[in-house]
Amino acid sequence: MLKIATVVTLSIMLLAIVPNAFSEESIKISTDKEVYYYGDYLTFTIEISELSEEIAIMHITDANGKSSSAIPIGVIDVSTTLTSPFPFDSTTYPQGKYTLDIQYAGESSFTEFFLEDSGKIVIPIWIKDLGKMWVQDLISDDDFIKAIEFLIKNNIIEIPENQFSSESNESNVPEWIKTTTKWWAQGIVSDNEFGQALEYLIKNGVIKV
Repeated sequence: MLKIATVVTLSIMLLAIVPNAFSEESIKISTDKEVYYYGDYLTFTIEISELSEEIAIMHITDANGKSSSAIPIGVIDVSTTLTSPFPFDSTTYPQGKYTLDIQYAGESSFTEFFLEDSGKIVIPIWIKDLGKMWVQDLISDDDFIKAIEFLIKNNIIEIPENQFSSESNESNVPEWIKTTTKWWAQGIVSDNEFGQALEYLIKNGVIKV
């Protein structure tokens, strides 16, 4: 009987000394989806048991095992949800499994998600920035055409070789595509619609690559 009482007493003492050993995780990171597609925006939530510091540090490891530099995350509540300002695109993010690692106040957590190709046209954000400059006549037609060639070379826009046309009287990009580009830059026209407009121009020889 004495031995049983001693064991119980020791157990209570251990629980008092290390209460976190049986508690929930002090930090947790999770994403809103297990599978993302090109064009989706990454959304993740950081949950902590209590606030002790203002900054958490996150790393993203891509499907090729390449890790990002340290990303500081401002933590102002026990639950912080953030969304990436830019969508996934195939020229920046390879398909496969990704890992998010978070460190906060000496604790760490990680989560995983998968990135897949849905087949829809997703144009890198830097080309949209060039589109805005082109509409404002800050860059030439040739400069913007080079950006379009980048899309073709990276299979974002697919132009079958047998659909190319060498007959064209146009020496410059027609004015109407600038209007479409402006709408695309403003988010009125989707990447798919803008990509189809570019494909039309290329297939009909208006833009030569």
